[in-house]
Amino acid sequence: MSLTDYKEDIETCFGASCGFCERGCPVYQILKKKTFTSRGRNRAILGIIEGKVKPSKELAEAYYQCMMCGCCERWCALPDTDIVKELRKYLVEEGFEIEKHKENVENVMKYGNPYGVENLMAWRKDIKFSTPDKTSTLFFAGCTMPLKQPETLRRMAKLLGPEKMTIMDEEVCCGSYVTRTGYEKEYNELTDRFLKYLKDNNIKEIITACPGCLTTIKDKLEKNKSEIKVTHITQKLVELLEKHKLTVKKILGKVTYHDPCHLARSEGIVDEPREILRQISDFREMPNHGYESNCCGAGGGVRAAYPELSLEIGKKRVEEAKATGAEILVSSCPFCEDQFITVGGIKVMDIIDAVWEAVR
Repeated sequence: MSLTDYKEDIETCFGASCGFCERGCPVYQILKKKTFTSRGRNRAILGIIEGKVKPSKELAEAYYQCMMCGCCERWCALPDTDIVKELRKYLVEEGFEIEKHKENVENVMKYGNPYGVENLMAWRKDIKFSTPDKTSTLFFAGCTMPLKQPETLRRMAKLLGPEKMTIMDEEVCCGSYVTRTGYEKEYNELTDRFLKYLKDNNIKEIITACPGCLTTIKDKLEKNKSEIKVTHITQKLVELLEKHKLTVKKILGKVTYHDPCHLARSEGIVDEPREILRQISDFREMPNHGYESNCCGAGGGVRAAYPELSLEIGKKRVEEAKATGAEILVSSCPFCEDQFITVGGIKVMDIIDAVWEAVR
């Protein structure tokens, strides 16, 4: 794909000028500048396509301050996040990249994670996974949970049964961060390595707890016409509960749930987390939830490059959670949870840890 492939969509946006993308856009709600809405960005892209606008540092600032959360697509029929992604590829190719993004992508290619940490596999110590010759199910840890939530990841493996799954000796990054910040060459390299592993080891199903990994892996498999199933942990936990392979008690107090953008809007996984939480807690719903959930502010590379903007968005979401009277804010995304912990003001818990406590 290229920018010109979206010309008709962008002209439609230009002609309609409805402004519906302002509704719920987390960045616009903070900055109040129409330049930072999908409509504003699309106008600049049309100028680029027609040769009337040249790439610049100011232009890059507008396009890198997008959460890529898909909230605008709740009100718009156009593929707005895909358009932003394509523009970022263009900016990187033209040399207008964000230094922090460049640094993080270099870390991904060298260490397998954007944080530049070498011990990515330390979390799995003493957990005995199966081997590819004995199972076709891959446990995909991702790059954030092993470093920031290692115990949560260990609990996930134990709940599912590590003997039923295999894991990559040196896990290849899914490339979510890489492709969403515009580094397509590096993303394709990661994809080639990942797909080769799946083929060589006859993998039929991939289970992950990270929504970003989920959507990125599903996208690359669909584009390569693969029939490998990709499953989120909440789907597996519901399955185990329904088959009575897990028995839980209602031990948690007042709880609310934050829908990760990748999970709710991209994949429609909304009911499963609530089905779990209603069995183990006094569940409270936020007004903006499910497909219309407000973004946490940590996605799209914004937290790395624009931390102040990111935290302002996160603070608004935490206030929504507290207004329900909830004592615990539960989510199922390591990025969302790390964001809420940084904001503070409410106890934050991963849904895996919530189930672990209820089972115990």
